[in-house]
Amino acid sequence: MVSLEIAILAGLSLLNLAAIGFLAHWIRMHLDQAMMDIDSKLAIAIKTLIDKLMAGELSEFEPPNAIQVAIGDFIRSIAHQKMNTINATVTERDAGGQFVPPESFS
Repeated sequence: MVSLEIAILAGLSLLNLAAIGFLAHWIRMHLDQAMMDIDSKLAIAIKTLIDKLMAGELSEFEPPNAIQVAIGDFIRSIAHQKMNTINATVTERDAGGQFVPPESFS
C-alpha cells in the first residue's frame, strides 16, 4: 500500500515538473517574441527620426522668449559673481602654535 502511495506521489511530482518546464518554455517564447517586436519597433522609430532629420522635415527649435533670456542672464550674473568671490577665513594661533577657536579672539 505504501509503495502505491509513493508511486502516485512520484508520478504527480513528475507531472508537476513537466508542467513547470512547459510553463517556463512558454514564458520564454513569449518574452523572446516581445523583445523582437520591441526591437523592431524601436529600430523603425529611430530610422524614421533620422530620415526626417536628414530631409529637414523637423522644424527648427524656437528661440527663447524674453523671460527665459532674463532668467538666464540673472543666473549667469550670480554664477559670475560667485566665481570671483572667495570667502577666506583667518584662523588665529596662540603662542604655542595651536589653533585658537574663533570665539576666543581678542
